[in-house]
Amino acid sequence: MLKIYNSYAVTRKQRFINALVTGIPAALVCIGIFWVVSNIIGVYMPVLFIPAGYLISYVIQRFGKGVQIQFSVLAVILTAAVIIIGDLATFRNLQMIMLLFTNGVSSLWNIGYRAVALILAFHNSRII
Repeated sequence: MLKIYNSYAVTRKQRFINALVTGIPAALVCIGIFWVVSNIIGVYMPVLFIPAGYLISYVIQRFGKGVQIQFSVLAVILTAAVIIIGDLATFRNLQMIMLLFTNGVSSLWNIGYRAVALILAFHNSRII
């Protein structure tokens, strides 16, 4: 039987490396945008984590083109890094960060924005 050799085909490992190489700069861009909005403009908007999770998952899906669970895990890890580094860059104080999550009803909103961003990153980062 004749086998056709496809020289443009990439392996699963190469697709994951593509997702990693494009996902990290997307996460850095999201951190930069969040830092500019919160420190230079002076408005703390945790709702920006949701578009950050979507952007990271879109980049991983677009350039990684993977169907394995490792692409979703990569998107969740990068989105969690954006959330953690964004909070640390904004407040620079662990007590202020803890105050975000223990301040009544607004703490539920803060936790909700982060949870939605992580869930969105998990579900949209691979081709299903």
